Amino acid sequence: MTEFKSLKSVSHGDAVSLSSQARDPFNCDWHANALHVFDDFERHDPLLLRSNTSLDRAEQLMNSAKVRYACVVNSNEQIVGLVALREFHSRHAMQVSQSTQLPWADLTVGDLMRKLDELPQVEYKQLQKARIGDTAATLKSAGRDFLLVFEAGSIRGVVSSLRIAQVTGESVNIYHSASTFAEIISAVNHSHLND
Repeated sequence: MTEFKSLKSVSHGDAVSLSSQARDPFNCDWHANALHVFDDFERHDPLLLRSNTSLDRAEQLMNSAKVRYACVVNSNEQIVGLVALREFHSRHAMQVSQSTQLPWADLTVGDLMRKLDELPQVEYKQLQKARIGDTAATLKSAGRDFLLVFEAGSIRGVVSSLRIAQVTGESVNIYHSASTFAEIISAVNHSHLND
């Protein structure tokens, strides 16, 4: 303990106000720094699910952890994608079930996850200088709900459309685009359906 020094204590009286950010941490607008909507994996470990985890088990784990998304890992513990809880009972899940001819109970998070290369990716240095509106525009133009943030070749964290809505009180209107041939065919075959 000899390498550490005691900090000098300063008295501020017996009653003080909370800072405005402490009172309302979700009082940000589109012009606020993007770090306000950044889920930093250096501060909070993400929930990691193996790609072969059943949707039912994943749903239980995500609800227990009170998270809306999880990182999907392969057998080498490398992150290979992200999966959103809201996808588990979506039209997309039903389409995957139908196209694979598997009942919903047999689907895995690997079946529904968004692979890393399907998601927009930025460097942490870019995010530090960006505004919340910049991240929303990036998600909107990519047609995705997640923005991956990298630092030194590793995933540092995620910006999600849900987090932006939570912090700003405004949703990001994302028009999800098909990125694979199977998604395009499914969209064409089901163009009469609405989300």
